[in-house]
Amino acid sequence: MKDDLPTYNSERTKAIAWLRGVLTAMLEVSPLSYQQKKRTARFLDRMPDWLMVNWAEALNIDYIGGCTMYPDMAEKVNSDIGKDLAQRYLEAHDAVPAGHCLDQLGSSVVKYAHGSRLPIDSNMIEKQVCALAWSGCTDDSLIFAEKARDILSDPEKPNHPLVDYQIALEQGDKEKLEKLDNILTGGRYGEWVTCRLEEGKRYLGLDYPIFRIHFVERTPQWDALWENIIKGGTND
Repeated sequence: MKDDLPTYNSERTKAIAWLRGVLTAMLEVSPLSYQQKKRTARFLDRMPDWLMVNWAEALNIDYIGGCTMYPDMAEKVNSDIGKDLAQRYLEAHDAVPAGHCLDQLGSSVVKYAHGSRLPIDSNMIEKQVCALAWSGCTDDSLIFAEKARDILSDPEKPNHPLVDYQIALEQGDKEKLEKLDNILTGGRYGEWVTCRLEEGKRYLGLDYPIFRIHFVERTPQWDALWENIIKGGTND
């Protein structure tokens, strides 16, 4: 197993680079605005490997198998057939309207937050907006999306869920937003969203750092280190 580890790590690194390239190529042929493409492309370029892997596994993407079977996928996306398939995929997942809705909703949330006019806690809004934006990612998210539509939408005038959420937010409809929180809290999709948010905050440096302590043989250096941590360092 140890002999195979360097090969596995090499294949994994290559596969991560392949996935990053495919996603960037799909982004380039998508009908999103220039600013949305620019921001997302910059994020994909800076996204650390560990976060890329976590998202791939969370979405059940076999990036290692994909890299092996379709090594030139990024180049094929730029062909006429590839562009058509990429755009169909984006349309099937409402990626374009979701992107535009998120832009508008984000501006509204910032405006109401600055005016202290958010109807519910900002952390709840953060989780709800992300839950709605990712509502096509997993089977659990699709179930959540249906329940969210029942809460947010007017049956006679259905909109994109993010649009209906913005309407509820601007109208200060606390009852609807709390009902939405109830179906997220404690559910599997709610836990999935929380994990994705924690990963994002860890990457952005917005969350508490994670410390992992490994038990090894004690040495004078370790004793001195722990003494400084517990008692505080000296002026020296």
